Amino acid sequence: MRIRILSPMITKELKFVVPRALILDCIITLISLPLYGLSAEIPLSLAAGTLVMIVNFIILGLSSERAVERTAVSAQRYMFASYVLRLAVTGCLFVFCIKTPCLNVVAAAVPQLYIKVFYTVDAAVKTRKEGKD
Repeated sequence: MRIRILSPMITKELKFVVPRALILDCIITLISLPLYGLSAEIPLSLAAGTLVMIVNFIILGLSSERAVERTAVSAQRYMFASYVLRLAVTGCLFVFCIKTPCLNVVAAAVPQLYIKVFYTVDAAVKTRKEGKD
């Protein structure tokens, strides 16, 4: 099912990222059980961080698609504005986590690293498979 607002490229990448993020959220929640018990602090923080990660990913995809339609200087400014927006969204998440006692800042920050991990592991697996063939 394609989300009509988003391009096929963004939808395809979200189908790659979202299931992996949810699985990693569950794994981290299970790992944190001995330290935090059955409190909602870690799962809520991971969910908030994952939501912000997805929003940042969508903003990046949309701005990248629109930047290629512009001239070089205009595209550079557009991408910088997008970067500032994504940083502001992430900053709002951290401020919200600090102000809210039922959220953990570290657990909300971890999902911001998921994208790099997913694509690095995917590239390593593809490289290894190509080397075996």
